[in-house]
Amino acid sequence: MYRLLEFIKRIYVLVIFLILESMALLNYATSTPYTEAKILARTTAAGAAISGAISDVGHFFSLPAQNRELTARIAELSAVLGDVEQEVSVTVDSVDHHFKYHAARVVSMTTNRPQNHIVLDRGSLDGISKDMGVVTPNNELVGYVLSCTEHYSIVQSMLNTQFNTGGCLVDNGNVCVIGWDGSSRYQVQAKDLSVYSEPQRGMAVEVRSERLPEGVLIGTIDEFKLNNTQTAYSATITIAAKMAMLDNVLIVENTRASELDELHKQVEGKK
Repeated sequence: MYRLLEFIKRIYVLVIFLILESMALLNYATSTPYTEAKILARTTAAGAAISGAISDVGHFFSLPAQNRELTARIAELSAVLGDVEQEVSVTVDSVDHHFKYHAARVVSMTTNRPQNHIVLDRGSLDGISKDMGVVTPNNELVGYVLSCTEHYSIVQSMLNTQFNTGGCLVDNGNVCVIGWDGSSRYQVQAKDLSVYSEPQRGMAVEVRSERLPEGVLIGTIDEFKLNNTQTAYSATITIAAKMAMLDNVLIVENTRASELDELHKQVEGKK
């Protein structure tokens, strides 16, 4: 009890000051309608700011789920668009309607090794099989399915020294071979570009492969040079996809892949 009285003696001046200050503020706040309106406006703005901050935090933590939903929706719309193209394409054939899209999420991945792979949460039970293409929701190349189990798939990333695919310059359609030399996780290399292709810095390069539809972006040319024999160009391409930040992706299925496989087997059998 003695300690309590001593504590009150030490702070009673501060307590009296706070009480008087509160009374003065209350009196000021209710003194005129103008003052009441100003204080109400300020307190409302402060409450809205706090509420907005709390809402932003909640929205941030809900982004992964929203991204998965958006990716799934993109896959559905891509499939619908392909069906529409097939219906309206009477005289002009479009290869795009041969492709089906499956939404998937990245489970794990690497970007700092000579042979990098990506694990996705979709497998054979979801209709996934080897050699299917993998792209971002923005239609940027990621890689190709290397193998899969019932519930998971392993993708050979573009950042893999064993990776290769066909490419073409968007401006003129000249084709090339795309691979990775392991030097930078932000760039891949193009080779065997025709001497007539006239590559330029900033020129877009897309995929040219039976496993993916037209329009899948690989990246843009950063630099280029003629080879020693002056017969072809090689180029360095800045990758469009943010490979180190992948989360939600689309697995692309060519619904006519079995026909292509049969053709390849026939050709190989004649050798």
